[in-house]
Amino acid sequence: MEWKLEIYRAFFVAFGAFESFTNLSYLTKINGIQLARKQHKELPEIVSDRQMKAKVTAMFLFGLVFLINGLYSYYMHAVNLLSFTVNLSLFCIYAFLESLYYRYWKTFGFFLLSTVLLIVFLL
Repeated sequence: MEWKLEIYRAFFVAFGAFESFTNLSYLTKINGIQLARKQHKELPEIVSDRQMKAKVTAMFLFGLVFLINGLYSYYMHAVNLLSFTVNLSLFCIYAFLESLYYRYWKTFGFFLLSTVLLIVFLL
């Protein structure tokens, strides 16, 4: 298997585990949304608690999908290129929609980073 795919598999597991576990803790703690504001600095400071909870929920779900996809690829000893491409594409679309909604420079940077991850994977 190519090194690039091995790196992406490890990224899927690491990123997925980090996002799912941290955002799940934010969703379950009493002051979790306030703690989430410290991690998700890509959003403007004026974001409401409801909007922040939506962001945390979305990142929790993406984290789960990344984690499951990465672990499954290790279990099967192969990368399903279609599922990795779909996962990265949906994440990129999510980041694009978030950048359009907030029109904030940091959300645009988040979109650019997710786009670079997708393009490097496709090359």
